[in-house]
Amino acid sequence: MDFLQVFNMKRGFSKAGIVGVILGIFIFGMISDVLAGPPPMGYGHRHHLRHHRGHHGQGFAGEGTCPQKRYTDQAPDEIRDQPNPLESSRDTIYAGESLFQVDAQPVACKICHGVNGNGLGIMAQGLNPSPRNFNCKATMRHVSDGQLFWIIRNGSPGTGMPAFKDLDDKQIWQIIHYLRQFSQPRRK
Repeated sequence: MDFLQVFNMKRGFSKAGIVGVILGIFIFGMISDVLAGPPPMGYGHRHHLRHHRGHHGQGFAGEGTCPQKRYTDQAPDEIRDQPNPLESSRDTIYAGESLFQVDAQPVACKICHGVNGNGLGIMAQGLNPSPRNFNCKATMRHVSDGQLFWIIRNGSPGTGMPAFKDLDDKQIWQIIHYLRQFSQPRRK
């Protein structure tokens, strides 16, 4: 007899009993997992929000308002007419995405504008006027890069858009390149 057999005989356990307990724990874990529902969005991923579908409050589903009337003051001519000085590259767009989705302070842009840029972020319901829908070509074609820069830097009085004074110019231009992606035709 080996040690395990002696131990089990003294304790009254059989191999079938041990296997049954282990199998029971495994099944209990699986049932608990199913009952708990899906993990939180983005579980285990930093930039997890690209092509997911979800409920309205996270800005996944819905088209948003299009076109949108805007009441933001125009930027001074020398800023409004300024083109984006950064080249549109993967690195630039990725940096803009990181800021929009996670890193911008005082709050990530997605909180109001939605992870898909449709203006249906988790905070959008309480805002009047509603956040900008960057997917709306009819609205976005009339907003210059310089105007977007001005709004991001200074905020938009009378709306929920805060000023992002802590972002440097390069970061704002990166965000603008990322925002422009929302109203471009989607690849399938």
